[in-house]
Amino acid sequence: MMAVLTVLGLLSVVWGVYAVWTWWREREMLPRLVDKTVLITGCDSGFGNLLARRLDQLGLRVFAGCLTEAGVAELRQSCSERLQPIRMDITSSDSVQQAFLVVKDSVGSKGLWGLVNNAGIFGPLGSVEWPTIEDYRAVLNVNLLGLIDVTKTFLPLLKKSRGRVVNVTSGAGRTAVPFQGPYTVSKYGAEGFSDVLRRGMKYFGVTVHIIEPGKFRTGIVVQEAIRRNMYGCYESQSQETKEEYGLDYVHEMHKGFNEDEGDDPTAVSMAMEHALCAAHPKSRYVVGQATRRVWVPISWLPTDLGDYVIRVVAPWMAPVPAACKGGA
Repeated sequence: MMAVLTVLGLLSVVWGVYAVWTWWREREMLPRLVDKTVLITGCDSGFGNLLARRLDQLGLRVFAGCLTEAGVAELRQSCSERLQPIRMDITSSDSVQQAFLVVKDSVGSKGLWGLVNNAGIFGPLGSVEWPTIEDYRAVLNVNLLGLIDVTKTFLPLLKKSRGRVVNVTSGAGRTAVPFQGPYTVSKYGAEGFSDVLRRGMKYFGVTVHIIEPGKFRTGIVVQEAIRRNMYGCYESQSQETKEEYGLDYVHEMHKGFNEDEGDDPTAVSMAMEHALCAAHPKSRYVVGQATRRVWVPISWLPTDLGDYVIRVVAPWMAPVPAACKGGA
């Protein structure tokens, strides 16, 4: 028994020393940030908008990709001349190529220091049966295929500077969320692509960093938008499917999702900033208390045990359909 306690004590000391050393090492920032240029997608609002403003304040040159002209105008009015907002639809290869030419002409032989793939959409919410194949395509075109297209297009500029790629995935890319089918599939794909990219680009000096947010207060999770999404998806089903699931199925999902309004999105933009500006950034940033303490640990469990834990801690994620309640 004494030997076991001794070993545990030594492991605790080693872990403590490692944690302190890592914390100290990660505090060091890169010099001369004003020489760095970063491209961010999805800057109309949310995490991308916050990050663009913050990097502009730090003196970096920022290309802020916006889907809408309103997004471009808002950033142009509120930020310095260092920040250049550009129209960018990442589901259009032509739009991505046009953005590439703008950035290439600007950075020249220095290359691009950072690419932040932040643009994303939620997609329909409900039972895995409810979204159509077109729904899956729409979400994948933004969250996965658009991310891949932008990354492949800008890699030559990132290689020149031995720069960094920052991909925003999700806690839903580690633990499947039953009522977020298309979104979860897209984020699992983004996780896989990020891992492949990180290992494949190592010898070119390009590093890859994954941001895994949980639920944060952004436009994507506004309660009224979520309510319309869930109930609209249900109402679009056939009468047979609606009777099979029942309206209480949607009530329970909606009630559970909106119990927590979400965390301050500044935490996510700070993680992005660290990935771009730290001398020793992390490969993966898990951001948000629920993601760190619940969803990622669940992903470490054996599959059947993980499924059971989800049913216990978050039954609203997969309520029992009306037709199954008799044998549930």
